[in-house]
This record gives sequence, structure tokens and C-alpha cells, in this order.
Amino acid sequence: MSVTDNDHLHRQLIRLGDMIGDGLADEPGGTWIKREYKQCMRALGIAPPRRNRSALIDERMQQRVAEVACSACAGELKQTRAGSTRAKCAACGALFQLLKLK
Repeated sequence: MSVTDNDHLHRQLIRLGDMIGDGLADEPGGTWIKREYKQCMRALGIAPPRRNRSALIDERMQQRVAEVACSACAGELKQTRAGSTRAKCAACGALFQLLKLK
């Protein structure tokens, strides 16, 4: 990123922070302010990066899928996608939330 991009992002971060401080983000239609503030923080490298816990989730989901059967048809469950805490029945297509993350 060039210096001008960083300057622009810093100015935008200050402007959005002032808007949050004035309470504009809490008014109806102001949710975009907090969202843009987070994006600026990530772009500048100030915010901590997201943690990648998909390997841990996948390992735990393999155990849960083996333990639990479909409550509707007693069919086999399969994780919907990598890193997901949901499982789908192979027979009837019912969705289940198998893990709760903190």
C-alpha cells in the first residue's frame, strides 16, 4: 500500500471514529459506520487478524457426525462444508447445528 492510501485510510478511520463517538452509528441506518470502521482497521493492520480454527472444527465435527444420527430418518450426517458446524442428512436433506462456538 502506498503512503497516500494509508493517509486516506487514516483520515477515513478518524472520520468514522468521530461519527461513532457522536452516536451516529447507533441510529437507524448507521450500522454501515461500524462495518466500515472495522474494514479500515483491518486494511491498516491495526485490528487483529481473524483466527483460522477450521482444522479444529473439522476434527470435532468428525467426532460429532459419528456420534449423532438424523432425528427425522436416522440417516447418516455429513458436514456441509469445511470449517462449518452444520451437518446435512444424506438421505432426507435435513440440516442440523452440531457444534456451538464461543
